[in-house]
Amino acid sequence: MRLPIRPLRNRWPRVLENHLGRFFWSDPRTILNDDAGPEEFRTAMSAIEVGGTYKITGAKRHPNADALILEHVDLTDAVIVDIGASDGSTSLELISKLNGFKSYVIADLYLQIQARVQGKLTHLYDQDGNWILVVGTRFLAWPAPSKLVRSLWGKSARAAAQQPSPAQSVLLLNPSVRQLMAKDPRVTAQVHDIFAPWAGPAPDVIKVANLLRRLYFTDEDILTALEVLLGNLPEGGHLAIVDNSRIAGMPPRCGLYRRDGGRFVTVAETDNEPEIKDLVHKVGTGSRSVP
Repeated sequence: MRLPIRPLRNRWPRVLENHLGRFFWSDPRTILNDDAGPEEFRTAMSAIEVGGTYKITGAKRHPNADALILEHVDLTDAVIVDIGASDGSTSLELISKLNGFKSYVIADLYLQIQARVQGKLTHLYDQDGNWILVVGTRFLAWPAPSKLVRSLWGKSARAAAQQPSPAQSVLLLNPSVRQLMAKDPRVTAQVHDIFAPWAGPAPDVIKVANLLRRLYFTDEDILTALEVLLGNLPEGGHLAIVDNSRIAGMPPRCGLYRRDGGRFVTVAETDNEPEIKDLVHKVGTGSRSVP
């Protein structure tokens, strides 16, 4: 569990940071700058907690998963939906390997936050108006897990939220992804809940990475989401499940599954099977029993 209040880098005596460097954080307000670089943005994003999870992301996280998809699926003129894509960095990497596709949707339940300044403090709110972060001149703090943080800066957060001027909206997509979207109309972003039916054109491929994890959901919830995903795909459509294991030395695990006869069948998997492989194969069988 993270300490709810952390010092910012480059705002304290150098000797403190040299000895206690792992406790210092980069300023998350970097995401408010239009000229932020891709890696700066990814680092700043790691402080953003929405929906109970942190928006930790990175480049080159899914090479094995991308290889499975490219090897086994003809993506020419394909509709691809990438659910839980965070800032879109891994989406960008897959797109760069495609020779042709019809559309690529970067989908996430949380794609936008709001920022408001109150004096020397910057308060961040999720899309539902929940206060998620406060950043000062020398610190950042998360209110959700800490009564102390809410006590110290709650009044300021409420005052900021009541300001008549509009808040600054922040799209939680990496600058390089936004640049691609601006020049390629096939690449779009959409707010989507994995437990809800897909509202757009029927996808040929759905990729779900680091979202359907037992770390976040019960087996019953994961089965519910998998049933929705099965319903979103036409016969012959593919689902790619990816998880970055916390097991030391284990690379990302991936499974590629095809809808066949109203259930998922295995097309290919990495040597280390996905954590929820057993649940994937229960979908469409009429069995909802879980351990």
